[in-house]
Amino acid sequence: MGLLRGATTPYPAESTIPERFAEQTRARPDKVAIVDGAHSITYRELDRRSDRLAHVLRERGVREETRVGVLLDSGHEMITALLAVLKAGGAYVPVNPGYPHIRQEGMLADAGASVVVRAQDVQAAVATDTDTAGSIERASDPHSLAYVMFTSGSTGRPKGVMIEHRSVLWLACGSGVATLSSDERIAQVADPSFDAFTYEVWGALLNGATLVVLPREVVLAPGELKRALGTHRVTTLILTSALFSEVMADQPDTFGGLRNLVVGGDVLNVARARQLISGTQADRPRRFVNGYGPTEATVFAVCGPIDTVPADATAVPIGGPVANTSCYVLDKDLEPVANGATGELFIGGPGVGRGYAGRPDETLERFLPDPFADEGRSLMYRTGDLVSIRADGTLDFVGRADNQVKIRGYRVEPGEVEAVLTTHHSIRQAAVTVDESTGDRRLVAHVVPTGAGGVPGGLREFLAGVLPEWMLPAAFLASSQLPLTAAGKIDRLALQGLPVPAPDAAAEAPLTDRERRLAAITADILGLASVGLRDDFFALGGHSLLAMRLVSRVNDTFDADVDLGAFLYDPTVLRLAAEVSHER
Repeated sequence: MGLLRGATTPYPAESTIPERFAEQTRARPDKVAIVDGAHSITYRELDRRSDRLAHVLRERGVREETRVGVLLDSGHEMITALLAVLKAGGAYVPVNPGYPHIRQEGMLADAGASVVVRAQDVQAAVATDTDTAGSIERASDPHSLAYVMFTSGSTGRPKGVMIEHRSVLWLACGSGVATLSSDERIAQVADPSFDAFTYEVWGALLNGATLVVLPREVVLAPGELKRALGTHRVTTLILTSALFSEVMADQPDTFGGLRNLVVGGDVLNVARARQLISGTQADRPRRFVNGYGPTEATVFAVCGPIDTVPADATAVPIGGPVANTSCYVLDKDLEPVANGATGELFIGGPGVGRGYAGRPDETLERFLPDPFADEGRSLMYRTGDLVSIRADGTLDFVGRADNQVKIRGYRVEPGEVEAVLTTHHSIRQAAVTVDESTGDRRLVAHVVPTGAGGVPGGLREFLAGVLPEWMLPAAFLASSQLPLTAAGKIDRLALQGLPVPAPDAAAEAPLTDRERRLAAITADILGLASVGLRDDFFALGGHSLLAMRLVSRVNDTFDADVDLGAFLYDPTVLRLAAEVSHER
């Protein structure tokens, strides 16, 4: 009743990430560790490159638990940097170099990062002619900090989750999320600042497997993704639920060659899951898994293999606790609930992190002593997610106990967006809600301007200077005051009931028949009445998954092969028209 425990399986709990990697290097030095475009790097080469950079980091003062900011894009240089930081004894702090500068600086400051590694640092260290005098001596232990990874925070600043080496060893070698062995070829598709990246990279390198780096433009184009998976003989792939649904809608036979397909980050689309399961044997992966887990519990805590989706199913269960993990479904008094009842999910086990960097109060609120653990001093993480237990012991996701939402797999605290909005000199008050009227989940900002008139100009640009793309509202709505509940709180249900305004489109209308057809398709994708010839797709509320859907429909309509990357570079109807014209 309310207490669920995963299987107990052995894993190298007394090891560290560098030590486990060293074992794989000794066992298979000439095996390819990373495939990244034209680069194929063996375990021996990756070991030497990371050693060289680790010595440089030691010279820069990196010791046990020194926080090191890593500002690189996905690829072999990024992975070399992470391994080097860990070999030097430090903890890496991955920061997307594409984030606004002010957000980068805030994350590095909050994490306490005293050293920063960029691409030129990796390149300079790797290019040295002489090898270092052997590997660096052990500089950490299983309970040392391995990384700090950020999630959205309600105070207006993201929260840095602190994860130890033992948690990563458990995830990669003892969680049982996927069946990983040295003959796997694991795709690396996640943003390095997204926690699935942890499972991709260390799931490969700590098991002697090969990591295959796939560029963003390939991942977002279903046909290209299918070709890349086949060309590189990928066996294991982790995708967000939203991206999985988009690929299934456009290219449902993409996943046929996989051993493991793990989908997570949000509620799984029932129809798309059923579509995959009901396909031919050749179009299905050998193992299809619905995965759930917060960053605070090291990526995955609950998983469920999906073998069937009944015709009358309205939801796909998230599964049960993974190996060596406990799940507690508790009431408001922190007592276990009965099967079938709804309660809040708490997670225990080796995946639970230390807490939030520099946030002692929030750490105490979310990381609690585990009263159900067999060993003392264990922590359990309070997820804020509401779940119920089925008769077979699997869990159904019910909703959130707070306002947190998922946008394309990313956790977003509306309060963080609100806090940034209210720093604008023209905004007196703000509230952010979620709109799903177009079938696609998006943020809507409701603002009370300091003066008369409508929404102040330049708000989206202002937010884009602070927040990443996936946290930008798709629409803005101004009013003289925000509605309140009887208790005096902002009435978010009333706000969600308001009609969402369409973004302003430019006056330049399409001229040719082809441009008009392309503008109509673009407007339909965005849920707008019309779109101008030079309107920026993203400024009108678009995002990468919608861009993927748009290009796919354009290619089908015009029997073309428009390149997604070209559109992402210049996201206008004019660019689409030029690409289609070139194809024809």
